[in-house]
Amino acid sequence: MTERYSDNGDGTLTDSATGLMWQESYGYSETGNYINWYEAAEYVEELNRRLLGGHADWRLPNKLELQSLYELKYEFESRGRTYVLHIDPIFEIGYGSCFWTWQTRLSGAMGFAFDIGENFWYPQGSLSATVRAVRLNMNPFKLIRAYGHAKTA
Repeated sequence: MTERYSDNGDGTLTDSATGLMWQESYGYSETGNYINWYEAAEYVEELNRRLLGGHADWRLPNKLELQSLYELKYEFESRGRTYVLHIDPIFEIGYGSCFWTWQTRLSGAMGFAFDIGENFWYPQGSLSATVRAVRLNMNPFKLIRAYGHAKTA
């Protein structure tokens, strides 16, 4: 199988298994803190103003898009300790295991945790997660084919 991610050399990565383009960096590495859901949306708006990778259509991912990055085989080492953050090391990661999605319900917003691979609902105003922006649309059938699951007739 070919390498799943391509470094576009402009702060973005392309996922050949889903067709998505991801921000290589992420909110925590730039701010040094978890941010709330509102700040995550503002952060993505700023990426669009700056034209990250020459594009102005960045957005918060949905839960399936974030889950598509989750890979059990990866661990993460930082500050002399090994953390279990199941994401390909091609993505910049310094700290922060939970990432916001665009999904909201009442006053809550969904986050996805890369240490345990689960979704959580947090108050939108809580400093509970960070953000990694995405663009384009995911094709889940492409992901299934990439990992060699049985084909249907």
